[in-house]
Amino acid sequence: MLNANIDYDAYGRDVLAGKIKVCKWTRLAVERHYRDLESAHERGLIFSEPHARHALKFFDFLCHSKGKWAGQPFLLSPWQAFWTAVIFGWLRFDGLRRYRKAYIRVARKNGKTTWMAGIGLYLAVGEGEPGAEVYTAATKLAQARLIHKESEMMVRQSPVLRRRVQIQRDMIFLQGTATKYVPLGA
Repeated sequence: MLNANIDYDAYGRDVLAGKIKVCKWTRLAVERHYRDLESAHERGLIFSEPHARHALKFFDFLCHSKGKWAGQPFLLSPWQAFWTAVIFGWLRFDGLRRYRKAYIRVARKNGKTTWMAGIGLYLAVGEGEPGAEVYTAATKLAQARLIHKESEMMVRQSPVLRRRVQIQRDMIFLQGTATKYVPLGA
């Protein structure tokens, strides 16, 4: 359980301490997270550690498919763990996720594609929502397929996911449900 026990707050603390240099917008988002931990309940929001940990734990089922890490377990980097926890840990009082959209902008070669492939699989399979619909979208279908193909490779390398998930052409779906995960071009 590599990712399930990760200190996802390390990145946020390092940003606040100035140990990690980030843009103004990232710093503001990190500050908002910690400020909201103190007062968001007044606005009908709660940070659920179990929900955050559940999303992080899902990555323990995934492996890298390319490069020097091919076949290795997917260990989230500190920034990936922090933002995964923030995206999936924040809930409204009605139990729905606070964040419906996330804008992530990271420099090249930082694992965005692999991370987004894992996020897509978590949304399709990990949350257990019947009939979930997950789309990777880009201006060109070929771009959307990059993340989708990475997701397919993760499914093929995971014995747990292989038992439950089917891959057909450009669609990943969960057996016995209406859940689907497809790439879209504009």
